[in-house]
Amino acid sequence: MNGDCGRRIIFVLLALVLAAAVGACQERRPQDIEIPTQMILPPPTDIPPSSSPTRTPFPSWTFTHTPSFTPTLTPSFTLTPSNTHTLTFTPTFTDTPTFTLTPSLTLTPTETTFPTLTPSDTPTPSDTPTPLPTRTPRPTIQQHTLTPFGGVSPTFTALPAPTIFSFNASQNFAMANTPVLLGWSSDGQIARLEQIDPSGNIIYQSIAVPPNGQYSMLAQSTASGQQAIFRLIVSTNSIITISRPLVIGITCPAGWFFGDQFAPPGTGCPAAVGAIGQGAFQRFERGFMIYINANGLNRVCAAQDTENLYVCLINGWDGHTINTSPAPNGGPIPQQMFNWAYYNTLGIGGTWNSLIGWPVMDIALGDRTIQFENTLGWNSPFFADTADGAIIRFSGGDSGRWVRVR
Repeated sequence: MNGDCGRRIIFVLLALVLAAAVGACQERRPQDIEIPTQMILPPPTDIPPSSSPTRTPFPSWTFTHTPSFTPTLTPSFTLTPSNTHTLTFTPTFTDTPTFTLTPSLTLTPTETTFPTLTPSDTPTPSDTPTPLPTRTPRPTIQQHTLTPFGGVSPTFTALPAPTIFSFNASQNFAMANTPVLLGWSSDGQIARLEQIDPSGNIIYQSIAVPPNGQYSMLAQSTASGQQAIFRLIVSTNSIITISRPLVIGITCPAGWFFGDQFAPPGTGCPAAVGAIGQGAFQRFERGFMIYINANGLNRVCAAQDTENLYVCLINGWDGHTINTSPAPNGGPIPQQMFNWAYYNTLGIGGTWNSLIGWPVMDIALGDRTIQFENTLGWNSPFFADTADGAIIRFSGGDSGRWVRVR
């Protein structure tokens, strides 16, 4: 009896559990649920002992509960990609500063290497002998090129230097710009004649002459004082050359109007006697102006003390127009042709007022003397006197340099 009663209780409990499960799966409204008021138990049946595996429904209940629990674990697994995303962002941020710092650090040692290269050049002497042996075979190669001559090295015989046996002139003194007959003899192959100054510079072009002979040349005293210097050059095949000078004294046709003893060293002869003509002179704070009218020159020359420069120009004064602007110090103003030049022309580097200042004396009218050196002509050097007794040498032409010789 106790066994049957236990089985019934178990059966009832199972039935209640199944009914509850079925009711949970169905959707009912509260008013449709019927609550039984009385439980009718089925009549007891004999269950053989072999049918004891009636506990099989327990696994089916466990299976139903297990899948409902398994999905709840899936979201916890999705947290792994979030960590993966964090890791990929971190190296990206680290690489950026690392790349930026690398070039800034490499620039500094590149400049440091420049001084370090200097000691690396020190062992160059040890490297220098290395290419030298490569150049050593050059004499050997030249010797091999001589083998077509039968293996015997040719000997070069130096030609003897030519000899000038004589070189003289028909006279020891000559008038300036007069011809002088020169004669010579030598054993050279070609020769030429030149006239030079004391420094060896050629005054006139070389003249080709035979190794032996005579030739007439003008005795010029240009840039060599009162003497003429000739030079004979003799060559052997234009390879070996020898030369010999010959000095001829120059007799000047006239003396210097200011005295030969005051002529600067190296001054040639006067081209003619000094020319005298009506002129003018006025001295300024830093220079002077002189008017030369001898031989119809009609020139105004303005000289500035700075670098001893001068400018000469044809007189353009109309004879009466004067700029009467007073001098700041109340002194004299430029007068006559000097007034015209002062206000209407320029000096070398600016106005005459800025270069030579204001006059320190009134104009001095009177005869002025001019004398050319060596040859007549405006481009030749010339000497002129001033109203205060000075002798000025002008280098020649419309501009150049001046120097006081007395």
